[in-house]
Amino acid sequence: MRNYCLGLGLLLAFCACKKKDNDNYAPSAPFKTDNVEKQIAVLTDRVKIPGVAVALVGPDGIIWSKTAGMANVEKKEAVTAKTVFKIGSFAKPLIGLSILRLAENGRLNLDADINTYLPFNVQNPKNPERKITLRALMSHTSGICDSVYALRVFTDFIVPDADHPMPLSEFVRGMLTPSGKYYAPGTFHNDRDTTIFSYSNVGSALAAYIVELTVKEDFGAWSSRQFIAPLGTTSLVWHLRDYTTQPFAMPYNIDRQPIGNYSMADYCTGGLHASLTDLSTFARMLVNNGAKDGKQIIAASSLEAMGKVQHPKAQDVYGLFWQHRKVGNEDIFGHGGDVPGSHMQLYVNYATKRAAVVMINGDYRDEDEAEWYKLRDMLLTL
Repeated sequence: MRNYCLGLGLLLAFCACKKKDNDNYAPSAPFKTDNVEKQIAVLTDRVKIPGVAVALVGPDGIIWSKTAGMANVEKKEAVTAKTVFKIGSFAKPLIGLSILRLAENGRLNLDADINTYLPFNVQNPKNPERKITLRALMSHTSGICDSVYALRVFTDFIVPDADHPMPLSEFVRGMLTPSGKYYAPGTFHNDRDTTIFSYSNVGSALAAYIVELTVKEDFGAWSSRQFIAPLGTTSLVWHLRDYTTQPFAMPYNIDRQPIGNYSMADYCTGGLHASLTDLSTFARMLVNNGAKDGKQIIAASSLEAMGKVQHPKAQDVYGLFWQHRKVGNEDIFGHGGDVPGSHMQLYVNYATKRAAVVMINGDYRDEDEAEWYKLRDMLLTL
């Protein structure tokens, strides 16, 4: 999960974009993208990523974009701006936005014991005196970890070519209550002596479940209505059933074998999907501090709160389901998404009003990770 002023004349030129080469956009004024395009070629030619889709987004939409490679190698289908990618853990900011909206309305308290909101008790058996809060869940410092989840994810929590039938409530109970089917002490850290950062899908799912209980509605349906429907997008969706007629970026493993489509029981933590066009629409809203066409969809105060690093000694970039990183001396905020065979990043520089969107449909080796981040950073410094 990863990262990311000119004179008035140039600014106006950037906003006056023209369509070029099918789904690629370029500004009408000279815009030096050679290095970015070379970096895209590094990913497709050397790292052997099947398909890449990138965009630089400003207040008025896409400033520059590029698609390259194949959405489906076997079918010889090229990536386009309309190709739907699995965008994984970019789902977590939607959980964060949901919680903060409910907190602003007085319906949730980030620092209350989560058992205030639950119909069952969740307690860390290795540190039972410490209360678990939404703030801790959102900053991955709750003591809940994914050790057991990681061992069972492919056997119990992922299904091919269909939406997983397990309700979110069943997943959470099964993982976190002593009588649960998947419960084990290994799902918890011993954090008696120090705050431990441990990125956790299980903890994130618990946070989403608390949203469900509070609004008395399915998390996916409620969050879509609050934060996605106002954008007018069609592919920014939670479930496989919601994009059956749209082109899909087949996920590929490191050996470039197709993984196939799949879904997860904890869809709320990593089951989001989007095309480059639609994710860029979401990015545009972020660049405009949560507004679209003059309507405030997300409170600017929520974005500010999400970006504040919570435990710098434990983890120096993570806020509330949102990350604060640096590109040179510039501050960027956003989140990545990593699921089998598919990876993305969306990061915003609020000072320059630019966002980078990067999506790929292939896994990469650890030694190639730097090339992936480099593309994001190069976009943000165009």
